[in-house]
Amino acid sequence: MKRKNFYISISSITYTWVFLFIAYLFFQTGCDKKEDPQFAADFSFEIKEDNNVKFTNESTGEYYSLTWDFGNGLTETTTDKNETFTIYYPKAGDYNVSLRLTNYTGASNTKEKTVAIASDDLSLIVSFTAEIDPNNPNIVNLKNTTEGAYDSFRWVYRNMGTVGEMEHQAYFPFAGTFDIELIVTKSNQDFSEKQSVTITQDDPNYTGLIWSDEFEYTGLPDASNWNMETGGGGWGNNELQYYTNTESNAKVENGILTITAREESVGGNQYTSARITTQNKFDFQYGRIEARIKLPYGQGLWPAFWMLGANFGSVGWPACGEIDIMEMVGGAGRENTVHTTLHWDNNGSHAEYGLSYSLSSGIFADDFHVFSVTWDSKQIKGYVDDIEYFVADITPTDLNEFQKNFFIILNVAVGGNWPGSPDGTTTFPQTMEVDYVRVYEE
Repeated sequence: MKRKNFYISISSITYTWVFLFIAYLFFQTGCDKKEDPQFAADFSFEIKEDNNVKFTNESTGEYYSLTWDFGNGLTETTTDKNETFTIYYPKAGDYNVSLRLTNYTGASNTKEKTVAIASDDLSLIVSFTAEIDPNNPNIVNLKNTTEGAYDSFRWVYRNMGTVGEMEHQAYFPFAGTFDIELIVTKSNQDFSEKQSVTITQDDPNYTGLIWSDEFEYTGLPDASNWNMETGGGGWGNNELQYYTNTESNAKVENGILTITAREESVGGNQYTSARITTQNKFDFQYGRIEARIKLPYGQGLWPAFWMLGANFGSVGWPACGEIDIMEMVGGAGRENTVHTTLHWDNNGSHAEYGLSYSLSSGIFADDFHVFSVTWDSKQIKGYVDDIEYFVADITPTDLNEFQKNFFIILNVAVGGNWPGSPDGTTTFPQTMEVDYVRVYEE
């Protein structure tokens, strides 16, 4: 019995020392990993002409991602260790720049340096002229007189944005003092100049119309109003069409824009169609938007008149918000019904709310109908032929997507998650005919 107890005692001591030794090693390596992640952040910079600074990563060791903070409000996160950045600093001053490395376990290492910009860059001077039109006291003639190189610019006034017109006529229907802003973008940074104008009288002929396309011309959709998006790939909904930029799929003639879906193979897709947008050409916040449209029909057809948030390119969907003014999904028993729907981001997930309207007889391919929404800071309402059928309260803070500017989209999709694919009952070509698109201010 004593010998047995002796062996048990020795074994217990042995296990205890082994456990303590392993714990010591774990503690040491664990602490070392947090305190010394075996990589070191470092970078160099070179101040070039016109106040541009080139940054090069010179970090060592094994790490996963790099997060740059350029000290002027710009940040970049990348996994490309060889990527360099040229950043524009228009104003003199000291900028605290940092580079943070992160490895696969979450450990990080940061390097900070100060970039001293000696003087203001006088090669970019944002400026414009604003003169009341001598023939119309409600129009201000704008001219971009900015000096120096830049990437793009836009005019902002009356909750609207207009892109890329060196000379632009801004319309102000009411008397008062208004701000006009010219925003110039260079190296992904915005620089602006603002002026105030005073309008002395209300426009006696004002109808509230701020933008329209009446399609009183011939050929492709007016390039000053519309972009023609192209390509296939499903467009996020497993759609089957390839969008082209040809008159075969989008043509204006006799006062009508016709978007045509055809059964033909392009780019590995079985169908072609068109999708046009006003992105970066016209967007607005609040008001009434309407279009007079005659819809296609047939299983698998999916015409739409809708809008996306103007910040779509920077924040993506659904964070930009989406307002579907009219959607129709083709197929027997469905072609007498259209839908108005809102989409937004709800704490990182997609949220939506929609309602539908049905004709008492016939289908929407039989004749033209006016589809519209009214939109202010409190509500969005949907209509067919001025019959209200949709109301949404947009005052909750998680719907703030709808308190910003939106641009317009017209398209005819074929197939997709909602309508399903065409079948033997579907005939091609199918057309969506648009008489006009009009936007009125609130």
